[in-house]
Amino acid sequence: MSQIVVEIGKQMDGATFQLSPQTRAALASKTGRQLPASSIFVSYETRKSNEAMKGPLWGHIVALLTGLSEDQIHKMGGFSIVSPTDDEILFESSAD
Repeated sequence: MSQIVVEIGKQMDGATFQLSPQTRAALASKTGRQLPASSIFVSYETRKSNEAMKGPLWGHIVALLTGLSEDQIHKMGGFSIVSPTDDEILFESSAD
């Protein structure tokens, strides 16, 4: 499996995160178990809060969506946060 892909849907008051369909299928096949969450909504009060919602926070969201530890995510090639409307990669972790 290549990198875990998480799609983000931005809204006025927050963002919804979900695994891409390909990632969801690959993880379910690889782990043989149901994933813990189909989506996660994170709200924010101000635009500044939205801008702070990056990097380390996204790692926690990926862990919640997949049920995997940070080390397991790292071993799978890391993850990327993608806007599905235009395929823009907003964040990409590395598996160094």
